[in-house]
Amino acid sequence: MFQPLSGRQKPANLEALRVALRAALDTADEGERPGLRRAIDIVEGFVAGAGPVGVEWARKVLELAGIDPRTAEVRAVKELRSARPGLGLKEAVALVRALVAQSG
Repeated sequence: MFQPLSGRQKPANLEALRVALRAALDTADEGERPGLRRAIDIVEGFVAGAGPVGVEWARKVLELAGIDPRTAEVRAVKELRSARPGLGLKEAVALVRALVAQSG
């Protein structure tokens, strides 16, 4: 999975960018589609908490670390932020809560 380059700040409104890329994909010709799909993957790598890609990534990270987000929310948030430098506290908490909601 794509890992954001360390030291880079994420742009302010990635959700708007993701929506715009998905809209462009809907009307793109065959030659443009692979590049747009790759761009969407990159943006979703930065917006880890915003969709199923981020939740699945978080699940894998926590499984590898042996952390149950239902019983160790703070440790889970810390592990996600360690695994992806630049992941904000708000996004990490959202990922953990999404995992807890799915397992509940």
